[in-house]
Amino acid sequence: MSGSLVSTLGLRLRSSTDSALQEPDYVLAGQRRNDVDLREAIDEKLFYLYRTEESFAWVAEVPFAFKQLIDLHAAMRHAVAVAGEQTQRTAHPLFHAVFGAFALGFAQGLVTAHRRKHLRWHGYSGDLTRLQQEQCDQWGVEIATYYLAAVEAQGIFSKTTDAELYGITDKWWTLGDGERVESIPGIRECVQRARHTAEHWSDDDTVDVAMQFGTALERVIESAR
Repeated sequence: MSGSLVSTLGLRLRSSTDSALQEPDYVLAGQRRNDVDLREAIDEKLFYLYRTEESFAWVAEVPFAFKQLIDLHAAMRHAVAVAGEQTQRTAHPLFHAVFGAFALGFAQGLVTAHRRKHLRWHGYSGDLTRLQQEQCDQWGVEIATYYLAAVEAQGIFSKTTDAELYGITDKWWTLGDGERVESIPGIRECVQRARHTAEHWSDDDTVDVAMQFGTALERVIESAR
C-alpha cells in the first residue's frame, strides 16, 4: 500500500547497501538510539507492526527511525485533530491521499533537519552534499512507508475514533492505486509543503504544522472540483 504511494511520487526505494550513501558514525548512533526509543516507547500501537511482523525488521536499520516516527505520529495526529474540526474535510475521499503525501514529505523533512543538526554539532556547516540529501530522502521514504502501514493497521487514533469523530473511512488501501494518486492535482506540492514545514518545525516548534496540513488538504480538495 504505502510503498505504492511513495513510488508514485518518484521516490522508489533504493538498496540500502549502496556504500557511497552510507555514513557509518551517524548510522551507528541512530541505530543505538532506536534501541533506546523502542524500550521507552509509550505508544505501543505505533510499534506494533515492528514488534509482531518480521517483514518490518528493516525499520530498526534506519538511523533515528523511531524518534522520527514518534515525532511524525504526534504531528500528524494533531494536524488531523485540527482539520477534523470541520468533519467534511477529514471525511473527504481525497483525505487519505493528502495524509499520505503530507506524512511522506514531513518524514523527509524531519530526517533532513536532523542530519543537518548532527553535522553542525560536529563542527560542520550543516549543508548536505547531494549524496547526503539523497540518503536522507531515502530514509524519509522508509520511515513514511512504515508509518502509513501502521496507520492502515491501527488507524491514526484508532479505527473507531477515526470514523466516529472525524469521519475517516478505512480506505487506506486506496493509496496503493499509484496512477490515481499521481493524477491528483496538488499532491506533489503537498509533499513539498510538508517537507519544508518539518524542516522549519525542527528548528522552531512554534511552526503551525496543523495549519500547513489544513492548507494542503483544502488546496487538493479545491483543485479536484
